[in-house]
Amino acid sequence: MASHTRRRPLTLWLAGGAVACAVAVGGGIAGAATSGGGTQSATATDPAPRAIASRPTTKEAWTARVLLPVHTRSAPKASARKTSKLGPTAPYNNGPNVLLVVGARATKADGVWYRVRLNSRPNDAAGWIPAEAVRVERTPWRVTVRLGARKLELRKAGKVVGSWSVAVGTAANPTPTGSFALSEIVKQRNPRGFFGTYILTLSAHSLNLSEFDGGDGRVALHGTNQPQLIGQAVSHGCVRLTNDVATRIARTVPAGAPVDIIQ
Repeated sequence: MASHTRRRPLTLWLAGGAVACAVAVGGGIAGAATSGGGTQSATATDPAPRAIASRPTTKEAWTARVLLPVHTRSAPKASARKTSKLGPTAPYNNGPNVLLVVGARATKADGVWYRVRLNSRPNDAAGWIPAEAVRVERTPWRVTVRLGARKLELRKAGKVVGSWSVAVGTAANPTPTGSFALSEIVKQRNPRGFFGTYILTLSAHSLNLSEFDGGDGRVALHGTNQPQLIGQAVSHGCVRLTNDVATRIARTVPAGAPVDIIQ
């Protein structure tokens, strides 16, 4: 078990069993809003609102740091059905809560809303939140994990700037595929421990392991003290990196950045 300070356990599925860990995030349109969301009514003379973010592209993406408690909605308007509630702190580390923007809509009637990738099941979970509740920042960084090749690629503005071998999930507990986001980042106090130098949790969850010891089967990228297993299918779904790669990703890619896991 990794030795680092945390307030709530996060169970990760790794070879050797489930391990509890916690992590931190960073983020980046400031303003005040109620948890119900929405904006003041527009008048005929008001300029049309404009979203400063959009869904991720091959060259850029946008992260949304939650500034205050806010309900996610099923549609981009305050009258839409509430689907979940977000807070300004990450659920396991109490650092900033930062999410990936996967869509945007702006109208005079309802203002600017962003659709964000959620850290809850199912793995494609998303919800709409008003722009006043978040601060949005652009990032050129993206991580791609290729399961068949057992490779991780680090991309900046669409260009591959690094590629490394990784260990992935077994046939019984495979690493899930899809479009995810880096959720939280934690530096390990013991870099020689099982998780190596860093744990980087994702919005992804195991498809086969729904829970263990109170956890929800969250998947992560992380370092390792078993570098000899890199390149093999040995984990319970997490992606293991050598410690130098885990450190580079942790110090380069911000929370909320897109992570694509493909076959």
